[in-house]
Amino acid sequence: MGNRCSQSKESVPALDACRGIAKLDDCMNGPCSLKVGNMSLGIAFKAFFAALGNRDKAQQINLVLSGGHPRGIPEGKSSVSPEKVETAPAQAVPVKSPRDPAVTLLATLQREARLVDLIQEDLSQYSDAQVGAAARPCLQQCAGVLKRAMGLEPLLDAADGDSVEIPADASPTRFQRIGEGASASGKLVHHGWQATKIELPTWTGETADANIIAAAQVQTS
Repeated sequence: MGNRCSQSKESVPALDACRGIAKLDDCMNGPCSLKVGNMSLGIAFKAFFAALGNRDKAQQINLVLSGGHPRGIPEGKSSVSPEKVETAPAQAVPVKSPRDPAVTLLATLQREARLVDLIQEDLSQYSDAQVGAAARPCLQQCAGVLKRAMGLEPLLDAADGDSVEIPADASPTRFQRIGEGASASGKLVHHGWQATKIELPTWTGETADANIIAAAQVQTS
């Protein structure tokens, strides 16, 4: 492209642009091809027309093609600010407790009502009066635990013996038919129970102790 550009020393934007394109042509087939190998044709045209009407831009393009560094940009830094990538805040993954909720409930009933002690006791050696006397406070305390921890309430707001309707789409978990009939209504035998909340104590002990329901109590001197 040597014949396409004037050899005049006068700095004219068009001539500077022409010299830049000449250097670009030389680079494409010369040792500096690695510098422009990734340049698209569109970027090359943009550089040409930007340099054609602006002497300063022409000189900077010529400087870059000559292996220099454009003015106003620190070495090793780009004039284009990297886009800020917005990342969603990391969500905390809930840690599963090593203790099963069933064990937690049983441990609570034992701690507050001594339920496990009562049902594991050999009741055959006691009279009915003794068993009843021991069971009364235990059952009352168990009722308090279930009310507080699970919000225990009747499933149906009706008394035993009342006539109740069975919805056509009722699940067998909610309504259990007793007898051979298939009518849409019947006499209530048991109102059922439901938990309205689950608020069991949080286990904070060691994993090895997760299945301990009650600690062994040792009196020392």
